Amino acid sequence: MDENMNMNENVATNENVSQNKVDTVEFDNLKKEINTLKGKLTTLENKKKDLEEASRDLIAKTVCKRKEDLEKSYDEVLREAEVRLKAAEKEKESERKKNLDKIIEKNTRSVRENNTYLKNEIKRVIKDNKLPSFVNTSFYMTIWNPTKISEVLCGFFAMIIVLLIPTILSFVVYKDKLLEVFKNDILRYIAIAFIYLIVIFVFGGIWLMIEKITKKKPEAIKEIVELRRNISDNDKEIARITKETSRNMVEDNYDYTKLDREIEAGKLEVENYKTKRKEALDNFINVTQDEITKSIELEASKEINIVNADIENVKAELSSMQTKYDEMKLKIAEG
Repeated sequence: MDENMNMNENVATNENVSQNKVDTVEFDNLKKEINTLKGKLTTLENKKKDLEEASRDLIAKTVCKRKEDLEKSYDEVLREAEVRLKAAEKEKESERKKNLDKIIEKNTRSVRENNTYLKNEIKRVIKDNKLPSFVNTSFYMTIWNPTKISEVLCGFFAMIIVLLIPTILSFVVYKDKLLEVFKNDILRYIAIAFIYLIVIFVFGGIWLMIEKITKKKPEAIKEIVELRRNISDNDKEIARITKETSRNMVEDNYDYTKLDREIEAGKLEVENYKTKRKEALDNFINVTQDEITKSIELEASKEINIVNADIENVKAELSSMQTKYDEMKLKIAEG
């Protein structure tokens, strides 16, 4: 009898062991399924985030692009209107300048004619005295026959420039060459002095030659100086008359009605487009932007809702398996 009891206990033990092995395998498989569902849930949640982010990006890009297109359209028509306005203003200014030039030409005609006579007289003096034509230039008068402080100063600066030439040649352009050829400092200084002498000799010779050619008829030169002074006085008078005429020009003497109407129409057109541009942008921000957002969100929500449904199904299945997993875990622990 004892043997039978032992046999029964062994059979029961073996059955329990076999059952435990089955429970363990099922437990492990259940754990794998739970992990798989967790991975699937993570994948679905990431997909949902990607869809939401893509929706936000599409909204931002669409709003930005539509706004840029709207601004570009209004900027183009506004720019064209401004071009037409500037053209009308330029046309009026051109017409006004023509009228002003006519008045100035009339008011300065006698003075300009006097200048013509004076210039012809200078040509006669030069021709009769067989002088070179360059004696009637500002450069010649400044260097060889200065009569004003400004001309004396210009002559002084011209002399400085001439003296700078050998300085630049000696200490900049040919500095290395001189150091290479003349190792001895004394010889190098002699070479530099020689360069100075050559430059001074050349320019001094030119100066003396021109002085000799032009100063052979001092009375003629004096007469040319006087005539040039008269021309200069007339030029100042022309400038004074021009300035006074420009300042005192009466616009009412000329009919700019048509041009003024074009300018006024152009200004109204520009202001009108500016107003429409502002209104269009305000409407875009307050209305169109929301419409774009809702439209894209609605389209995106279709796919997001499908993913949400899948997430809920996976969560429900995962919850059920987790409960089963916990119960089996306790069962195995109890033996």
